[in-house]
Amino acid sequence: MGNATMVTILGMSLLGTIFFTLYYYFQARNKERMALIEAGVNLSQFYKKQSPISYWLRWGIFAVGIGLGLLIVGLILQYQDEGIHGVLRISIVVLCGGLAMIVAKYVDKPKQDKD
Repeated sequence: MGNATMVTILGMSLLGTIFFTLYYYFQARNKERMALIEAGVNLSQFYKKQSPISYWLRWGIFAVGIGLGLLIVGLILQYQDEGIHGVLRISIVVLCGGLAMIVAKYVDKPKQDKD
């Protein structure tokens, strides 16, 4: 098999997996809600109005995380003789950005719990 054929098969497999995972997730959620309706349970917990999330706070924390990642990469490049590879540079920046998003989630969580 050629390289293009293998990539096509893997791409289709990935999309198929994502599709069927979402399909069975929504199907199970629908069955659970239908069972709750038949049992006479109040479904307001599923449809409660959520408070608006502080988007500026999340984006700010994310920007600080990216900046921290760039700072770490810069310090490593300045004080290490060999330098680091491009993949490691990108991975440090993305890792710091991801950690910042996790921190933003937990910083914003008490605001959502009050409502």
